[in-house]
Amino acid sequence: MKKISILLLGLVVLFGACKDDGRSIESSLRYDGDNFNAPQLDAGTFEAAARFPANVTSNYVGQKLTQVSYYMAATPQQTMLKIYEGGTSTTPGTLVYEASLTGSITQNAFNAHVLSEPLDITGDDLWLSISMRTNRPLQMIGCDPGPRDPNGDFLFRDVDNEWITFEDLSGESINWNIRGVVSE
Repeated sequence: MKKISILLLGLVVLFGACKDDGRSIESSLRYDGDNFNAPQLDAGTFEAAARFPANVTSNYVGQKLTQVSYYMAATPQQTMLKIYEGGTSTTPGTLVYEASLTGSITQNAFNAHVLSEPLDITGDDLWLSISMRTNRPLQMIGCDPGPRDPNGDFLFRDVDNEWITFEDLSGESINWNIRGVVSE
């Protein structure tokens, strides 16, 4: 009798946890693991980005990107969130969202930006980018210890005006701590 009672209690807990409570279901677009470090970048303007190709975003068509989280070690002079749609496997397409993060960053922590207007997921490539400007060498955007996902470590540098992977630039295998939250 005791075993049956425990089994019934377990079923009640299981089904109670699965009921619809009216909250939306959230998913995460990310390649990174826990924050491990933040590479030092020289003075200048940079964009660290994670690319989510169509074969990933097609699983979320009809849902919305509602938030972007990112790890910031030190605070740059200026920080922007940029979201692009489309593009190629090495270069983002059209800028579809931009917001200033300057003044709202907590150092050595994950920060979250809730989009002022959620973006429809269309099934096109989606690039989540943190743009940073500094006048001195600084460890800004966080990264995990790797191994690198081929879409998790894009970097734009104003000194050469092109996108490159951080691995091609430095030889290090990392993923940026940049994550998107998708809701139904």
